[in-house]
Amino acid sequence: MDRKEFIKTCGFACLGMVGITSILESCVSTKLINTTSTNNLLTVARTEFIEVKKDKSKTRRHILVKTSELNFPIVVYRFSDSEFSALLLECSHQGSELNVNGDLLTCPAHGSEFSNKGEIIQGPADKILTSYIVSSDINNIYIHLA
Repeated sequence: MDRKEFIKTCGFACLGMVGITSILESCVSTKLINTTSTNNLLTVARTEFIEVKKDKSKTRRHILVKTSELNFPIVVYRFSDSEFSALLLECSHQGSELNVNGDLLTCPAHGSEFSNKGEIIQGPADKILTSYIVSSDINNIYIHLA
């Protein structure tokens, strides 16, 4: 195998791994929590981010929170023990509900894409997503709706 063929083969192998990783990440189940607000505050236990399977625990990257006060769910991303983002899953283009694909939020209506911090990756949307302030203590995280 010459150098050019080796580089080409390695490149395809790397692309394949990226694709497989994306597929596997999208197969991970998303935790859905139903809650109600108290004084415009949603409370979510930190333990909701922990998934236990066969005596092994794994930290979820995100969870979905539904409340009757909002027309769309909120996705909450966990970046560290103290850093979270909470985004309304309503496309800023024409109001369709977004799909959560790992760290990528996609609009099934017109293809807009957003990051896990609500930033636009691809239009036609031209406004960032509605986000909420998140605070936390040792037991819970709090999503401030107002």
